[in-house]
Amino acid sequence: MEIKLNLKMPASYFYQKILESVLFDIRQQTGEKLLETQLPNYSYDKQFGKNRATLKITQLIKDQSYHYETTSIRGTYQSSYDIFANGPQSIQVIYREQAKANSKLQQTNDLLMGFIMGFMRKRGFKKMLKQIEKTYQTEQ
Repeated sequence: MEIKLNLKMPASYFYQKILESVLFDIRQQTGEKLLETQLPNYSYDKQFGKNRATLKITQLIKDQSYHYETTSIRGTYQSSYDIFANGPQSIQVIYREQAKANSKLQQTNDLLMGFIMGFMRKRGFKKMLKQIEKTYQTEQ
């Protein structure tokens, strides 16, 4: 899945919102209070309902990108946010995710669910990004 969206906010604001979310999640899952400088290559276990997975931050470049990998018994999922400044108050965000299933059955299930749920997930994700933009605009 890939989503490209132009937003009216500085790259630094969007990056900060991602960072706040990541640090909050780590604290909820591990109890650790980390600094941004501790995040590159940091990994931790996360509970997803009844399932458990390991998240690893694979790339973190201030105001430019946040990439992570989620590994579970089902497979490995790579997700990334890349931020491109179009100007001081305008960015393009490109979100990508890619799944590498551990079995043919899981791969088939991922393809089928991606086809069925893909539109709804993209729509919900775009709505979330637009909400971040709206929050920025109301804070100004």
